[in-house]
Amino acid sequence: MPVKPLQLSPWQRKVAGLVQSVDSLNSLVLAGGRGGGKSILLVWLIGYFALISGDGFNAVLIRHDLAGLSKLEDLLQGQLPMLMPGSRYLKAKRTWRLSNGGILRLIHMDGGEAFAKIQGEDLSHIFWDELTQEPDPQVVLRARSSMRTTDPAVVPKFIATCNPLGPGSWWVRDYIVSKQLPGRIWRCEFFGGGETCWIKSTLRDNPHLSNPDQYEAELKASCFCDESKIAAEVYGDWGQVTAGFFGACLSIERSMLPGGLSLPYQGVDGPAIRREHQSRWCWLGCDWGTASPACAVLMVEVVDDWIELGGKVIPRGSWICLDEAYICSIQPDGSKEWNRGDRSLTTQRFASRVGGLLSHYGMSFADVGKRRTIMDSAVTAQLGMTAEHWDAPVTLANDFARYGFQITGSPKSSRAVGWQFMKQLLYAADRDGAPGLFISESCESLWQTLPYCVSDEKNPEDMERTAPDHSADSVRYVLTAANQKQHGWRVPVGGCRIRIY
Repeated sequence: MPVKPLQLSPWQRKVAGLVQSVDSLNSLVLAGGRGGGKSILLVWLIGYFALISGDGFNAVLIRHDLAGLSKLEDLLQGQLPMLMPGSRYLKAKRTWRLSNGGILRLIHMDGGEAFAKIQGEDLSHIFWDELTQEPDPQVVLRARSSMRTTDPAVVPKFIATCNPLGPGSWWVRDYIVSKQLPGRIWRCEFFGGGETCWIKSTLRDNPHLSNPDQYEAELKASCFCDESKIAAEVYGDWGQVTAGFFGACLSIERSMLPGGLSLPYQGVDGPAIRREHQSRWCWLGCDWGTASPACAVLMVEVVDDWIELGGKVIPRGSWICLDEAYICSIQPDGSKEWNRGDRSLTTQRFASRVGGLLSHYGMSFADVGKRRTIMDSAVTAQLGMTAEHWDAPVTLANDFARYGFQITGSPKSSRAVGWQFMKQLLYAADRDGAPGLFISESCESLWQTLPYCVSDEKNPEDMERTAPDHSADSVRYVLTAANQKQHGWRVPVGGCRIRIY
């Protein structure tokens, strides 16, 4: 069956016209729902730039998975020989030797390995299909560092496609989509200040679909009635907060409490109300990192029959994420990089930040205590012995303790079980008087990152480990420790110590 030239839809022609008329456009991101024709347009743009750039065309086409790249490979094998007869495809090397002297290589490995293949190259064009499959933007920026050419007639270009869901959806949203309206050109700081434009599409922009209504129905069915996931996959909406690992369990209406709340009084026995009636039921969930963010989430366990907080009646057994200290990298415009750490961070600085969080509520480290300050179990891993005391092991926990920050390592437990418990509480929040998980607006990182945590492809019950899960991990550590009933608050009574839950 003869191959036909690609017939562009009105939406694709509009984007192609923008690319042809604005030569200074450095980066183009085709971001939208499934079935909009983004990948077909990407193939057309590859052919267009290969044709006009001549032997100055030295490009790569990158995709994270082999199956997706194979589909693009088939499309290119049909189109490029028609545009430039005599072009040859070396399948073993996945390299096109074009008849006008241009070169195009197809790379399917993850971005880190892909960069090793192109490091030192002078790339005129980078084409990236499904950008949100890359959980770390550093991979993309490293590849872009090879965008240069000695041909004055060629302007380097970066062109990518992506969907609102995927491990990298958080950074595409934060660095690109949230910075400008679709279809507007602006200087994107994330891309080194180059002129950038992102364009949205949906399946309704693709008139070549034979039965768009049926395809839309199939997409909706695949989302299992999750309205926000439907909005993301079908309508290309980047603003939904529940499309991800936590799905419909996460709800602003049910779980969000206003910021600036005070610690609730609980456990009052008799007429005297003392300060420990506030601090006794507080926990700190912590996650340490420098390459990745470090955070501490101040959580309150509800032990009274119910409390009223932020306009909600919260029953016994519920948990409240009241406030946080979150340390990460900062973009030039002041925006936080939610999945990248501050490499200048030290244990002393982190302890100081957490201490400042507690002092805001009139507490110190001693008010929360070691047994209710939970961090990843790696914090107790022995790194060696001190030079002064050979019997004193070097651990992160001991290092934090030097600054009064006493920590207990998270109990060993299945990540999937911990996530399930967290999902259960999120789903039950503000429903029929059941215990739930409530999150204050002051916990900015949780609201910014929970929607963009995604499932592990090999184990859907677990979260993708490269997701921005640092605040979520902090909450999970506390919930897991409390559920095992080994970390409760202790008070001396008659010379003995008892544990209160």
